[in-house]
Amino acid sequence: MKRLYPDVTVPKTAVLELTSACNHRCVFCSTPWDADSPDTGKFSCNNELSTGEWKKCIDFMIGKGVHGFAFTGGEPFLRQDLFELIDYVKGKTACHPEFGADGRVCGHKEKPLELTIITNGRLVTSEHAARLKNKVDAVVVSLPGLKTYSELTGGGNAAEALRTITLLAQQKVPVVVSICVTSRNLPELFENISAGFLAGADQLLLNRFLPGGRGTIHQELCLSAEQVKKMLRIADEVCTTANRYGTVGTELPLCLCNEKYNMLTVGTQCAGGVEFFAVAPDGSVRPCNHSPVNLGNYQDLEIAIASEYWQTFKTREYLPTMCNSCQHMLKCDGGCREAAHIAGGALNSPDPVFN
Repeated sequence: MKRLYPDVTVPKTAVLELTSACNHRCVFCSTPWDADSPDTGKFSCNNELSTGEWKKCIDFMIGKGVHGFAFTGGEPFLRQDLFELIDYVKGKTACHPEFGADGRVCGHKEKPLELTIITNGRLVTSEHAARLKNKVDAVVVSLPGLKTYSELTGGGNAAEALRTITLLAQQKVPVVVSICVTSRNLPELFENISAGFLAGADQLLLNRFLPGGRGTIHQELCLSAEQVKKMLRIADEVCTTANRYGTVGTELPLCLCNEKYNMLTVGTQCAGGVEFFAVAPDGSVRPCNHSPVNLGNYQDLEIAIASEYWQTFKTREYLPTMCNSCQHMLKCDGGCREAAHIAGGALNSPDPVFN
């Protein structure tokens, strides 16, 4: 049932895509502005925000109730002003509600903003690692393979990313090793996760490949249902052995992840547009960083949120018809809706895992 009035509540986390520039050419990259993407022409990011413009954006978001930011790209370490923007965020606070024993709001308290940096790690130096100490809540370092690293990223090698994980860990900076699992690197997933933990990573962020951006023309990288189950079992085994927690970043159909996992958290409902949203390098907003749909400038955020497209994420009116009779439909979105949109043409198309 559609709401009489749209829910324009602003999600608490903003993913700021600081630049479209990148030193990698990952075949699994889903950024919609990528030059190799079939979406080229629909989504342009030629005019990146300046330092001052990003600061205005950050202030605007805080004023709208945002409590945390993630800096990504492209590759954020290609921005010469990255540490200036980090310092700017860490000098700010956000107003958080406090709740009483009855669950009602009983007051408010100013708390520091949360900040995460998402990087491929190849440009991070020992000096950078030292400067990040006590400045960020986490640094997420991509490690999409060991032997398959160069093939999948188009440059460098896994040793460079592992070096960065170690540099950060030595500075006591919380590190998350991020792995995009494809049909090509799945055979080395056990060794891949293990290498990240042995290098010093505190946690695992696991994402299965989903078509989008440059990845739209590489759908052979998609995992099958059985491969997804294998991915989860391997990840949980390594996390359990290493006594490290892991999270699956992109939601999965519940019918593929209904086993009991010891150290792995698996989501089945989309957080895009509800818990987080993305701001592109030119200041345009999208309900999810995987989305190719430009909904206008961040200064018109409420208008974007009130749009029919964004409201679909708020109301969850995007469930695929194949899930209509499922007993779990109230707690499962049937997989990633944006990937379904890109691969199948509509938000309520089947998740690519079922193709």
